[in-house]
Amino acid sequence: MMATLRAIASIPLGVLAGMAAMLLLLTPCFLMYPLPAGIDLNNPADAEAFGRHLASLPTSAFVLVLIAHAGGAGCGAAFGRLIEGEPIWRESLVIGAIFTAMGLINAISLGLPLWFTLIDLPLYLPAAMLGGLALDAVLNRQTVPQMKKVNA
Repeated sequence: MMATLRAIASIPLGVLAGMAAMLLLLTPCFLMYPLPAGIDLNNPADAEAFGRHLASLPTSAFVLVLIAHAGGAGCGAAFGRLIEGEPIWRESLVIGAIFTAMGLINAISLGLPLWFTLIDLPLYLPAAMLGGLALDAVLNRQTVPQMKKVNA
């Protein structure tokens, strides 16, 4: 019963932890490149002003966002696998897929540059897998079963 609850809880809690980590990693970007005064992301009328702001950002701002997105997916997957308690890839794959879907929605709704989206979206799954592997390495868990030697 407890293993089932852990398996069920690992996905949403991993996503929440990953989102929190991503927002924390995005903080330097928000501090270095703040939104101009008067732009409200919740107001569709400000979409054009936000687009101009995006166009004015240097590439380094987008690199920081890429790092934050990948880091959030990796942290979320690691947290999900920590809750699960077993080195199972399901959490990493599902959390990475959820982050990919959220990244696509984000790219469409914010009108992010195509070049950024083409780099960003493929990063989520590998980052989630690496997050799970890193957790297994820290906890010294065996991710891949070892083959037994057969004496011939």
